[in-house]
Amino acid sequence: MRTSFLRSKLAIATLTLAAIAITPSAHAQSADAGAKVYAANCAACHQASGAGLPGAFPPLAGHFPSLLKQPDGRNYIAKAVLFGVEGSITVNGATFAGSMPPWKALSDGELAAVLNYVGTAFDNKAQLPADFKPYTADDLKAARAQALTPAAVYAQRPGNKAGAAPAASAAAGAPVTFTAAQSARGKETFQHRCTDCHGSTLDNGEFGGAPLNGGYFKNHWGNGSVAALFAYTKAKMPPDRPGGLSDQTYADLVAYLLDENGYAKGDKELPTDAQAQAGMSLKR
Repeated sequence: MRTSFLRSKLAIATLTLAAIAITPSAHAQSADAGAKVYAANCAACHQASGAGLPGAFPPLAGHFPSLLKQPDGRNYIAKAVLFGVEGSITVNGATFAGSMPPWKALSDGELAAVLNYVGTAFDNKAQLPADFKPYTADDLKAARAQALTPAAVYAQRPGNKAGAAPAASAAAGAPVTFTAAQSARGKETFQHRCTDCHGSTLDNGEFGGAPLNGGYFKNHWGNGSVAALFAYTKAKMPPDRPGGLSDQTYADLVAYLLDENGYAKGDKELPTDAQAQAGMSLKR
């Protein structure tokens, strides 16, 4: 009986050790979750490599750790992913005039996971501050309570002068402008290239594309500028060759999305110029 008891204990111990060996650690699970969030929401602009796109989206490789090393850089990063950033920035001597959309629709846990992923991916881990602590959902929850605008986040960017306003602030709040004819051209392109993923009503796609209207559109783009929506559309579409259309075609597509989301048509077409787009707020 004693032998049987010892055998049972040994079997339990062996199974326990095996379970530990094959069960991913909490850190590994978090890294995997962060990678998935990044691939779904960030890679289209900042690229899978974290290198960004010249003139459009800044790199995260190397730049992320440098922000963390700045006074209040950790808090700024949390606010940037939550509320977006609106204004011209310089990274490694290159200027980026686009806009980052807010990602408030993602949960606090998802945002914490993706920030920790970026902090360790792209060779960033070796450059992190010695006292870096992984972000937690509570960190993002605290930042979320501040309810900032993208322009307010820009003003808090490390290196900006206190109270700095976006470079395009002179035009900030300018009305969105597009014509009925431009929207019609955009609709034709959308029907030809986008309905498989996003559907005929912009929210019923066969292959799971994100809704392009209603609350989802408002949460992602409603507090940003046309520049952010244009840049993201160009970076993401079409899926088989992102950026493969002309700037005019992308502007037409954005005009159609704005039309479908209730923005008023006018007598001037939506421009393709990033600076002009940055002055057009989608906030209503």
